[in-house]
Amino acid sequence: MADTDINAASLTVTITEALSVGHDITADARDFAQTLTHTFASIANASKRVLKLANTNLTKIASFGTAESVGIFKRADVKYIRVTNLDGTADLQVGFDDDSSEAAYQIVAPATSVVFTGTKLDGSSASSTCNIDIVSLRAKGVAGHQLEVFIASV
Repeated sequence: MADTDINAASLTVTITEALSVGHDITADARDFAQTLTHTFASIANASKRVLKLANTNLTKIASFGTAESVGIFKRADVKYIRVTNLDGTADLQVGFDDDSSEAAYQIVAPATSVVFTGTKLDGSSASSTCNIDIVSLRAKGVAGHQLEVFIASV
């Protein structure tokens, strides 16, 4: 029988920022370049999907729970989530919720990505605070909006 074990590996994520602000005097040019690298160890599961939103409704694009099952990522095992807005002109709203009343969303500009390194939602408002385990990753954009979702877990 063939060996079908999955061997965990490290996921290395590198973010490179390149900015050099010129000046009338070349010697006064300012360099703001930076490269940041983070390694996530023992990654054994990865999911990468390109999705097309059917309409402008808030759409569930991933689910999380206390145990892994069909269509559900085990919350404690998820180490890295990237959502990329593949549209060249329209913003994409991306965020997490607990399927009840707690949620946090942000705008992802065209042709950019947002990265999350956990599945905990922590925040506050004028009337309350929240510290919850997320249940859903959701997105909202224009009809036909395309996005890519990458999720890595141990």
